[in-house]
Amino acid sequence: MSVSSLDKVLAYVGSTGSTSISFILPGLFYYKISAPDSIHHQRLTKEDDDEYDESTEQGLFAQGALKTSAWRAELLRQMALALAMYGFLVMIVCLIMNTFYTVAH
Repeated sequence: MSVSSLDKVLAYVGSTGSTSISFILPGLFYYKISAPDSIHHQRLTKEDDDEYDESTEQGLFAQGALKTSAWRAELLRQMALALAMYGFLVMIVCLIMNTFYTVAH
């Protein structure tokens, strides 16, 4: 009721809300869930282990694949953290631009 123009409010809400939903939260959620000591990660890997019932030859192949899989999982986990940090950077830039635009006009 006391805001003179709604566009300024929507600019701030958009710069914080959209970057949080698009960049920050997905990155942080994946980073948290994929931690090796996380209870959620242990539940997910237990379900995968229950489904994995194959012969010895394929099991030996999977041991080599596990090394590659672990490397990829760690890379993906680090990229999720980088996505969250990028989201914080975008949000800060948007907030600064909104503030300068509001002061200039």
